[in-house]
Amino acid sequence: MISFGPFTLVANERLLLRQGMPVDLGARAFDILATLAARPNEVVSKKDLLAHVWPDATVEEGSLRFHMANLRKALGDGKDGARYIATLAGR
Repeated sequence: MISFGPFTLVANERLLLRQGMPVDLGARAFDILATLAARPNEVVSKKDLLAHVWPDATVEEGSLRFHMANLRKALGDGKDGARYIATLAGR
């Protein structure tokens, strides 16, 4: 179980809670979040995210951007100053 802000990630149950209530999150967005949450305060490259989220497939970066946008929306990232995911250019 990993907690951050108002969220609790229960990876083994594939569950994200916001203040105890389930957050609707797609499978790929969940996998991205679980990968990032397992490595707090580290820079996780696009290559690493693609390898963890789509281990047996060749996927375009556009798919990663799409699911990352869905994850940010579900988290309310950027809303009211809350920032849970930082993007570093070129990483």
